[in-house]
Amino acid sequence: MLKWFGRIAAALLVLTIIGAVGTYIFVRGSVVEMFGGNTQTVTLDLNTSDKSALLIENVNILSPGADRFLTGQSVLIENGLISNISSSPETTPSTKVIDGQGRYLIPGLTDSHVHLWRSENDLLLYIANGVTQVREMHGIDLHVRWRDEIKTGRIGPDIVVIAAQLATYNFAEGLWVDMTAERNVVRSDADVRRTVSSLLDAGYDGLKASSYLSLPGYQAASKETAANDALLVGHLPVAATLDDLWASNQTEVAHVEEFVKALMREFGRVTSSNTEEYLAFVRERAPDVAARVKENGISVTSTLALVNSFADQIVDIEPTLQSVQLEYVNPGVAEGLAMGWLPDMNRYRIPDDFKTDDWEQRYTRYWSAYAEAQDILFKAFLAEDVELFAGTDANVPVMVPGFSLHDELETMQAAGMSPSEVLASATRTPSDWMGLNTGRISEGYKANLVLLRDNPLTDISATREIEMVFANDRAYDRAMLDGFLKDVLDANTASRKLSIEAY
Repeated sequence: MLKWFGRIAAALLVLTIIGAVGTYIFVRGSVVEMFGGNTQTVTLDLNTSDKSALLIENVNILSPGADRFLTGQSVLIENGLISNISSSPETTPSTKVIDGQGRYLIPGLTDSHVHLWRSENDLLLYIANGVTQVREMHGIDLHVRWRDEIKTGRIGPDIVVIAAQLATYNFAEGLWVDMTAERNVVRSDADVRRTVSSLLDAGYDGLKASSYLSLPGYQAASKETAANDALLVGHLPVAATLDDLWASNQTEVAHVEEFVKALMREFGRVTSSNTEEYLAFVRERAPDVAARVKENGISVTSTLALVNSFADQIVDIEPTLQSVQLEYVNPGVAEGLAMGWLPDMNRYRIPDDFKTDDWEQRYTRYWSAYAEAQDILFKAFLAEDVELFAGTDANVPVMVPGFSLHDELETMQAAGMSPSEVLASATRTPSDWMGLNTGRISEGYKANLVLLRDNPLTDISATREIEMVFANDRAYDRAMLDGFLKDVLDANTASRKLSIEAY
């Protein structure tokens, strides 16, 4: 009898293990699909860069201060670096010459907050939109590999990879989150030390605090990154206050929105019925918050357009989807439950049970006030000359990779920045902070450049009118950039499971 019980127990154990393995494989496969990993990948036969010297002549170049254009210039590029800038450069017979036709040459743009997920084709979307540097804010080993491949000739923007966010959950929830959201779960100081060391050894460029990191975990991460001379960036944990931020090693906050949420916690419960009181509180606190951000040398990434979209996404998503380049979004991402864009799976959608009485007016009032609080804080940061980076949260609904940075630049101008300040926030400022040797058209700098049809200092929307992109020792003309867009569109169309014709 005992023998049979033993056999039954062993069989049940085997079945349990098989079931667990099967569940893991199914869940992991679903995660890969939801983050765009099963979408058809564009294959390009452009594996080597052209090492010939390249001269871009007859162009107006953006000054290092990003406040004016220097007219009638020529830029000589050798081995991917700007080697000479003058009105009459010396060349050799082998130098390739491009006539800039009096157009406007600016440094390649940087999006300081993107999520590549597993969407490989996004690398082409960034180049096609003049975005030659991105900072990945939920990095996994795949992104480290892409970063390194781009350094050795693959087409794509330079990538700064911030490791997937540090977060605190109980054991069971942590297993699920680790498997589905790919966060770095930590529950003790020892976990933090081990995780920080492991991620830095794996080649990540920094660590990210999440909203879900405990206060002891946040303090341990601050201590550990300081000890390793490593970056700590990202969110302000819900468990932390602004005083905890001032005392930390965190040198960048990933959204202006983080300060909106921090002030909500200070204020108390905010509802649609007390938004005016909350906004009055924000107006009172914003100058001091901005002064403390400046005093502590903390930089802030914008993501203004995303927050401004919340009210429309929540109340009526369809017009918003119609206003963006949805066809270029990886269908696995758009159709998935993880970061879904479409109405039935949009991550910001309101459950039907909550759609009672005057719900549209209430939600519009609340989220409009949320966006207004962001605007108040952004203006306060401007007044204090806080270091600001243009960032989009790309691949979060409705931020289309590459395209959304141009929306963000226009939003930043509408919020009070001059075109010069906007350009700096997407060129020299983040590049200097990240140590990229880009962001300026100066001798010795990397020749990641964008040739524009019109003057962006006159109209920031001119950043959309791209004639050529230069990145990692390659020159892409308009036909090549359009080819990238078509290739991505074709791959998305072939991989799509749900129709987007309505949008």
